[in-house]
Amino acid sequence: MCLSTVYELGTNGAKKKIGEYVSAIRVAGDTVIMTDIMGVELSVSGSLETVDLVKNTIIISAKAKRAAVKKYEMVREIFNSCANNQMRDVDIRDVETDDVDASVQEFLTGEHVHSEKIVQDNGIVVFDINTDGLQQRVTFTELAVQS
Repeated sequence: MCLSTVYELGTNGAKKKIGEYVSAIRVAGDTVIMTDIMGVELSVSGSLETVDLVKNTIIISAKAKRAAVKKYEMVREIFNSCANNQMRDVDIRDVETDDVDASVQEFLTGEHVHSEKIVQDNGIVVFDINTDGLQQRVTFTELAVQS
């Protein structure tokens, strides 16, 4: 019977032993699930790098930690400048970002661009934008995380 020792390969290239006597291994998405001889499972976030059946070693590349990305409801209002039409064009969508300033850059195009950012006490971020005379407002409201 061949049992293996499992090592996690860190982002710096160092190996760290994380399990022994592994008899089975499977991959589910970005998770490697190993079962030892006693039936105990160990799950590691990462990818399977190598399995050496002669040396009885398994190496898993650690998944780099990603910064938490927030989810926002983004409302873009375009103020219509046509006479007798005071309605706004409105686009509402969910966006995932860790930088609302970068997310609003796509609307800052034109020869003459002015943008003002307001962060309200309740955390809502509002950008008032004027691009070549076109008045816009982009509002980011953070959505609550469901558990």
